[in-house]
Amino acid sequence: MSDKDLMLSGSINDPSSVLKNSLRFGKPYSSDEIDIQQVGTLQDFFTGMSKLHAAYLKLGLVTAQPGNMLFSPWFFTAANRLFLAKVDEDVIGTIALIKQSGQGLPAEKVFAREIDQSGCCPERTAEIGSLCIDESYRGGGVLRELYAWIILYAVFFQRIDTLFIQVEARKARFYRDVLFFKQVGESRLHPAYQNKPTALLRADVKPTLAFLRKQLSPHKHLSLREVLKSMNINHLYSKLVERMKREQAWCWTAEHARHYCDRCCVRDEALNSIQRAELQKILNRSN
Repeated sequence: MSDKDLMLSGSINDPSSVLKNSLRFGKPYSSDEIDIQQVGTLQDFFTGMSKLHAAYLKLGLVTAQPGNMLFSPWFFTAANRLFLAKVDEDVIGTIALIKQSGQGLPAEKVFAREIDQSGCCPERTAEIGSLCIDESYRGGGVLRELYAWIILYAVFFQRIDTLFIQVEARKARFYRDVLFFKQVGESRLHPAYQNKPTALLRADVKPTLAFLRKQLSPHKHLSLREVLKSMNINHLYSKLVERMKREQAWCWTAEHARHYCDRCCVRDEALNSIQRAELQKILNRSN
């Protein structure tokens, strides 16, 4: 593994305090209890999107949507993935990775200029989104576990160098102070989230690897595995590798795509040209 393979990121105003915050960010629910897996069936996908709809509705981010689920055409692109966090087969959280090289990033709807000026390579850039966690599991380690999992997946399995996230402006400090992200530009009102002030945050892989190595062991060059172990996520990496060996990525069929669009009452005119093209690729398949 090379240095560019690691994880996390960001230019940090106070690096040592951010590292301490991250290391202290506890997880009362053990990794053995929480099972994170990529969507494997249409029913899994519907469960995740319904869970997201209920969570966003409660937070006041969206109004009630047709079919009681969120519609996200970005998942029509094969490289994009939705992951479910389960406890005893009950879905307690979701998180997703959307690559820029497919349909672009969801964040480009509001922050197109900032992302365009970032100088990032689309093939090596992605957005983390579709995050929700059941109330009974919030405030503990589930958020850290979901983020560590999706970042490890992005870097080791999708070769991502730069990650973006969109968060409510009032929550941005947490992601800066604990998860190594840095805000890009000013917050903006987001029309898709009831015009709530939203911040764009960015994380870069290579600077953080250098930062982590220097902070964790100033006098010794740590291997990647030693860095992962020091950050208490080596066990997640091992679980991710084993799961990705066993799991086969779910693939849309024409029937599945039509069913999703029908449930969400979405017609072609609601999609942009790139999204329509992605959908049409699926509809042209013979099931």
